[in-house]
Amino acid sequence: MGPLAFERRGGLIVVPVIVWAHGIPSETLHFALDTGTATSILDVNQALRLGLRPDHALRCSRVRSMIGEEFGYVVRAPHISSLGWIRDDFEIACHSFPPGDDIDGLLGDDFFAGLRLVLDYGAGTVELTESLA
Repeated sequence: MGPLAFERRGGLIVVPVIVWAHGIPSETLHFALDTGTATSILDVNQALRLGLRPDHALRCSRVRSMIGEEFGYVVRAPHISSLGWIRDDFEIACHSFPPGDDIDGLLGDDFFAGLRLVLDYGAGTVELTESLA
């Protein structure tokens, strides 16, 4: 798959993501691409809508930011797909996002592990391919 157009939202690079839960894919969600986030994060409201509830949690999760600390939970999604790639048995943290954030999650470093990520800001495209290493 070649380069795909990304969307800019308030300075964020936003890409389409689909999360499977209980054998059913979500509609297209909108995640900010964030290689500085070690673990991908799904908005807790979306997680609950998909049936990824705290009682299915593998463990608790904690996110630290400039404005404080928030606790959430980690679940295992059977599949998550974005940018032409599917990750199976994918652990994803579930946390609340501030009101007004127009994204459903953060696509973090764990999704990109072992792959080559190319951002072309001029063209407004992103490409995820096998690593050249």
